[in-house]
Amino acid sequence: MSERLFTKLTNAVIYGLAGFLVWLCAKPLIELTILNSRPLLIFFITVMMLMFYLKLPGWLCSSVCVLMILHAVHFYFFYNEPLLSFDWLVQLSADIGDNLSRIWQGEMGQMTDLFSAFMFYILFGMITFALRYWLRKEQLIFLIALAIVCSVLIDTMTVYHGATSIVAMVATALFMLSIQKWQLFSLKYPEGKKLKSGLPWFAVSGFAIAILLIVGLLMPKPGSQWTAPSNYLNGLGFTFFQNGSFFSGNQRIGYDEDDTRLGGSIGMDQTPLFTAAVSGNPGYWRVAHKDHYTGRGWSDGERYFLPASDRNAFSTMLSLYEAQTKTINQTAVLRFERSSPAILPYTGEPKWVEVPGKRLKVDQLTSQLQTIDEKKASSEILDYAAPVYQTEKLRQTTESDPEEIRSRYLQVPQDLPDRVRALGRRLTAGHSNRYDQVKAVVNYLRSSRFKYSTDNIPRPSRNQDYVDQFLFESKVGYCDNFSTSMVILLRSAGIPARWVKGFTSGEYQEQLQEKINGKTVDLKQYQITNADAHSWGEVYFPGSGWVTFEPTPSFSDPSQFVANSSNNRSSQSNSDQSSGNSETAENQQDASSQKDSESSRQAKDRTDQQTESVQKKRHSAKATPGPGIHWQYVGWTAMSVLLIGIIVAWLTRKKWLRAVYIRRIQNNPLGSSQDFQKIYRLLLLVLRFDGMKRSESETLREYAKRVGTAAGEELFWLTERYEQMIYSNNHQLTLSDSEHIRSLLDRWINSQRSKIKRVKE
Repeated sequence: MSERLFTKLTNAVIYGLAGFLVWLCAKPLIELTILNSRPLLIFFITVMMLMFYLKLPGWLCSSVCVLMILHAVHFYFFYNEPLLSFDWLVQLSADIGDNLSRIWQGEMGQMTDLFSAFMFYILFGMITFALRYWLRKEQLIFLIALAIVCSVLIDTMTVYHGATSIVAMVATALFMLSIQKWQLFSLKYPEGKKLKSGLPWFAVSGFAIAILLIVGLLMPKPGSQWTAPSNYLNGLGFTFFQNGSFFSGNQRIGYDEDDTRLGGSIGMDQTPLFTAAVSGNPGYWRVAHKDHYTGRGWSDGERYFLPASDRNAFSTMLSLYEAQTKTINQTAVLRFERSSPAILPYTGEPKWVEVPGKRLKVDQLTSQLQTIDEKKASSEILDYAAPVYQTEKLRQTTESDPEEIRSRYLQVPQDLPDRVRALGRRLTAGHSNRYDQVKAVVNYLRSSRFKYSTDNIPRPSRNQDYVDQFLFESKVGYCDNFSTSMVILLRSAGIPARWVKGFTSGEYQEQLQEKINGKTVDLKQYQITNADAHSWGEVYFPGSGWVTFEPTPSFSDPSQFVANSSNNRSSQSNSDQSSGNSETAENQQDASSQKDSESSRQAKDRTDQQTESVQKKRHSAKATPGPGIHWQYVGWTAMSVLLIGIIVAWLTRKKWLRAVYIRRIQNNPLGSSQDFQKIYRLLLLVLRFDGMKRSESETLREYAKRVGTAAGEELFWLTERYEQMIYSNNHQLTLSDSEHIRSLLDRWINSQRSKIKRVKE
């Protein structure tokens, strides 16, 4: 085996192990962040390590790295946009500009997921270039130290268990160091004995690594001495592990079609989805309901759509209320952002839905409304009936449930734990009517027994029921935990209920007027973001239909409940349903109408104050003069300059790379034999740019003789000195050797420059 082939093979192994080491460091990102694509991360590492191994120019490696970063951003955030479209690049540029402005103002905690992911890949690319430098300088100890420190910090500061990865990392690092040392001392042996001389070395190294793996994996380990370091950091003000949706264990808050496996922490995301301008009071925006609980989540079932072409179709397929529920006709106009999924939310009971240029259909299983082609709409006009529930009528319900309702909305898994069933029956026992039974369950869930949080939420184990784990073990969760538990507890008590998902009413923006069907309508506009995604429960009451209940603490259903059917005074459900924040609320089911009305007025006052506060904030924000920078134009200009620079650099690469290599030859101090070896390799690269490429079968001396006339006689003497240094046992470079080599190099560089001048003349 020739020395060149031997070096290539051993370097390939070292670069491959270095890439594996980087993968072990990056692997926790799949579990801890929203960057959950394993193939994409492996592809990024593989391409970068392959370019570094082939020693491609730095500008080319940088260009490919930038392209892969843009591809990753498109993959995670703009997958609905064509890859070669400029629209998503404009959005990315604008988002980068907005986030840089926030950072300049000191609002580090307000960075978007898009910007966080973009900056992560920038940092990850910079780390790979640092790795390139360490590999070329043969300074593997820095790479190993960085990898181990990063893994230990991730294992300590997050919920990721990295013990196995750390052991594998140490073993990989030892193997890399073994190969590097073997590569160095094997140069002393003749070509035929290189491999044979390394067998004892690898036998001893392999045995030591195997012992380390066995001991590291099988030995008992002490428990954690610092059980909650992330809480300690949060107390110091470092809340990036808690508040940012980037570190959210693969889950961000927002609408998701898949509800088959619930659980785990979620991160906040303020990405705007749509605005809703309504003529009446804002309500919850429903997208779909689910009825089959599996113990892990809600199954989708077989979807069955029917077209909705007239008012009768909407009233029939999306019917929610029956005769005893009064309704008020309202109008809403929804406008969807680019970031919105292909959904058509609605509130109340739709009477007519219009999407410009689109025909609609309704899923008969979930009551989800979609366009025929299932593509995103730009806007939606909705005529709907807002409910006014009759509390007395709900309490007086005595009719039995239809068989169709019971067979579909009383389903629970056969293996539902008995203690869940028993709790549902116990909470509803002693109440003579369905309304009070439901309120007992709602108040139980809203009591101080449970805590609302989106962070550090455990996932149920493989054989553990989702509701059982929440009710009896963790007792901490968010809307999915509370709403699913409410539905299953009620079903366990024989009360038909179903799970609904959609969005809350959003944040108030402004008053406006819209022309709808030729009439000008006064509307109040709200903005709904991913952070407004929500789930709640609905209970069936014979004669009244489906009634909304809010079991999640800190949330208030804006539906209206009439406390006394004999008068027109009504109370917001947020006062009625929020009363369960204390355990004593279970004994206050029969509060008087006066108290309900008083709570209603207080709730209305709070709502008005919040609305006024929001208006003031928005007014002050609009009145504050901004920097006046059009970040979209800045982004386009920067990308255009970058593209032009890449093209020019590629077309002129031979000229400027040749100059760079000659400058590096001149600046090399020639203080050791390694310096001279690097200089000689750069010299060969310069000659290659001049069209004098060395063939695979040529020795260095044959190559120097062949190109001696064109390259200069100095090349022959430099080649002879290089071979003496490589193949002799004496690798030392004396002062006289350095001076002689420097004089040869200076003469060669001057001769090359004079040739270039003659060509130009």
